[in-house]
Amino acid sequence: MISIRIRGADVRIHFSFLVFNALIFLMRSSGLILSFYAVCLLHEAGHLIALKLTGGSIRSVDISGAGIVIGTRKGGSISDKSRLFVLLSGPAANILLYLLLSIYGYHGSFAQLTLVAAVYNMLPYRSLDGGAIISQLAVGTVCERAVMHILNTVKLLLIVISAATVYFFGREAFPLLAVSLALFAGDITDLR
Repeated sequence: MISIRIRGADVRIHFSFLVFNALIFLMRSSGLILSFYAVCLLHEAGHLIALKLTGGSIRSVDISGAGIVIGTRKGGSISDKSRLFVLLSGPAANILLYLLLSIYGYHGSFAQLTLVAAVYNMLPYRSLDGGAIISQLAVGTVCERAVMHILNTVKLLLIVISAATVYFFGREAFPLLAVSLALFAGDITDLR
């Protein structure tokens, strides 16, 4: 892991991020890669703007093969509603850009990537926005255990779908399977 400090926040780049990038560079064109990073930056900017609007501050940024996780400072903690707003703002930024591009008639790969980023980040993994939202809403409730069992079943189904996609579409879809497995492994590790 590479760790640096920027403006009081710990920024950690995990080696899984470098491996994920190597897979992308091997299997995709450079134009698509630049679009991918632009979409990711837009997504994270949505989170950061919402965090700033709610009075939160950044403690850490972890960049891994499964995505980017922004940790907030505990001292100036934000309300549950504000936290939900921050979690939803990344996918909302992607969806807003997709809608703007569609209104102006652009339906190319950049527009498709913005929509995929929104959908991907709403998947039910703890390290993604969707999983963080579900955890926030379910933890401490009487149905928490049932919700977590359902989520684990959905995650296993996503791995099966990813493997089938690789089987039917070939090596082009391999990063999808790698990310599905990494996210699932990350969630299992988080439970310990």
